[in-house]
Amino acid sequence: MNQLRGAMSKKTILITGSEGLLGSELVKELSKKNLVISIDLKQKKSKKSLNTFFYKADVSEYKKLVKVKNSIKKKFNKIDVIINCAINQNFKTFEDQNSNDFSKSLKVNVLSIFNTTKCFLELLKKSKSPDIINFGSIYGIVSGDPKIYINKKRFTSDVYGASKAAIIQLTKYYSVHLEKYKIRVNCLSPGGVKDNQSKKFMSNYSKKVPIGRMADKKEIIEAVKFLLNDKCRYINGHNLVIDGGFTVI
Repeated sequence: MNQLRGAMSKKTILITGSEGLLGSELVKELSKKNLVISIDLKQKKSKKSLNTFFYKADVSEYKKLVKVKNSIKKKFNKIDVIINCAINQNFKTFEDQNSNDFSKSLKVNVLSIFNTTKCFLELLKKSKSPDIINFGSIYGIVSGDPKIYINKKRFTSDVYGASKAAIIQLTKYYSVHLEKYKIRVNCLSPGGVKDNQSKKFMSNYSKKVPIGRMADKKEIIEAVKFLLNDKCRYINGHNLVIDGGFTVI
């Protein structure tokens, strides 16, 4: 791993869902050595710096995204990396789920991947080493366990898992069909990340993890940096699972 240090060249990185738990952390960390363009509905957490530029947009609405793309094109001309973090959190049980909420989650979680890939393809093709990183989840691989959830209003939903599984498959498809443009496409599937959850939930979750704890945000960010490393360009179409072993037992 020592050989990989310092091997990530300066890039122009587009991050969608930039104000979320991981998106905001990515903006903060990656802007230290790169130019970061962030997109979200509202600017909340990400602090402005000389290397960060924020654009307001709903990535599930293609026509609105095109307007943002045109502005970005004028200012930056090209993009080296797209990191898709946009997410619609849906915590409803199957019994409480309705078709409108289900459709909204699919639109934000899955359609946004298509939209950003389609919309920014022309700018990505101008890069010498273009990359796309999508965010999946362990719940795109295995079912959520209702036994670990103690808040009756906050469960992992059917549509969340379905949308994350779709993202993993889209990653595989695009990694093959965009190879003609030398674009690498990979996916990250994190397990549970610490975010001020209750002690009971963290205990219940950690019991299912061989390492015995939830992930720290920094551990997910380091995995992104690993995939973006210029010495890792043979990794393509991969779903990197970062879960402490949750999905292997």
